[in-house]
Amino acid sequence: MLGFSNIVGNLSPLPELVLWRDPVARSGEEAMAVDEALLEWGRKPVLRAYRWAEPTVTYGYFDEEATARAIFPGEELHFVRRWTGGGIVDHRQDIPFTLAMHRKGEKERPSSAVLYRWIHGALARVLRDCGVECVMLDGDAPDGGRACFSSPVTSDLVLPGGEKLAGGGQRRVRGGVLHQGSIQNCLLPSGWDELLAARLAEKHSLCVDAELFPGMNARVEELLASKYRTEAWRSGVRHGRPSQPR
Repeated sequence: MLGFSNIVGNLSPLPELVLWRDPVARSGEEAMAVDEALLEWGRKPVLRAYRWAEPTVTYGYFDEEATARAIFPGEELHFVRRWTGGGIVDHRQDIPFTLAMHRKGEKERPSSAVLYRWIHGALARVLRDCGVECVMLDGDAPDGGRACFSSPVTSDLVLPGGEKLAGGGQRRVRGGVLHQGSIQNCLLPSGWDELLAARLAEKHSLCVDAELFPGMNARVEELLASKYRTEAWRSGVRHGRPSQPR
């Protein structure tokens, strides 16, 4: 997270960022493996905008598939466990994004709460620029259960009437932070992701290639075979920090 500085609880923009418009529609497992590979890469912060290949529900690292299926029944749904925390998310009509950052040269690491508020602060400005009125919560809303968009929490974005617009889950490792975000209950114009990149970083470059860096696809396949497609992962086996890319 090079370039982060704590100024009265706010974080300054990153010096640079890669905006990757992933052109491949991903299965849930593949989307998770891609995000982990991005965090491992660590050369530059990456904002990834992407789409799902199938109707998908993800559940957080500490949740269970049975709980997710009970909340969102449906034979057409594909259920996937995330590496990040957070609740259970129905992605059938969402706008997903990922922010993967390393903290090279950073002496003080922002807390999860500060980082979450910084990301959503930038996103709030983008939503307003796109004509979507929103409010950032200063505290948790009443508990609506494990369904993420029924239980807005501190620094989530909501419509003025309280309906949740944006939430996310994070994974923090010694090398960096992965934020997996979801935007729902609004329509955004094409180019919203570039507006967000401009809010998050002083400068950004755009990539639309199917492989962001050499060896990415091979690493994704490794993660799928060793982790995200295994029954052990689905059933709740906990994994530590990611192994290093080859």
